[in-house]
Amino acid sequence: MSGRAANPTLAHYSAHAALYADHLADHDSVGARHRFLSAIDKQAPAILDLGCGAGRDLAGFRDAGAMAIGADGSPALAAIATQQTGCAVHVLDLLSTDPAPWMDHSFDGIWAHHLFFHLPEFALPHILGRVGNWLRSGGVFYACDPTGDGMEGMAADGRYLAFRRPQSWKAAAKRAGFTLLADWRRPEGLPRHRQEWLATLWRRL
Repeated sequence: MSGRAANPTLAHYSAHAALYADHLADHDSVGARHRFLSAIDKQAPAILDLGCGAGRDLAGFRDAGAMAIGADGSPALAAIATQQTGCAVHVLDLLSTDPAPWMDHSFDGIWAHHLFFHLPEFALPHILGRVGNWLRSGGVFYACDPTGDGMEGMAADGRYLAFRRPQSWKAAAKRAGFTLLADWRRPEGLPRHRQEWLATLWRRL
């Protein structure tokens, strides 16, 4: 994602990059990363961490032996991720018309942890289509976002938030050509009424 001021969500994350880097550093995504990598089942897979933030999961993929690169819309967070992981991290605004800095069919897996709930419904077909094009045949796509009653719009802090119904998200991904492999609620281990996030794992055939 790019850091253009026209995108207030990205401006928010750039303005508070250090705070988010610190706040999310110990967020538990180890189990989800393991499921994702197990679904790929390939030594040293090529992984794109899309919306990588400060690089917590990017570092996890690097340490697991993956050939991992990151992309984020906030130049400030991308700089932190580069410094903390040593991986290549690109600045890309998914809502812009900017071309991706990689070729199509470049990745065995694309990881999007807490990304799509910042993207409006009308943009999903285009963005999911791009994700599908970036994956190799049989590639795996992971997404995890909060669920809700379908409301979306600008929050008081300037971020765009979309709280999709699980069936709406799944339908959008299926229309984009993905096949559902698994879904589960997060945070894992909490009572069901406190598991407000939905993780989905998909394959691109």
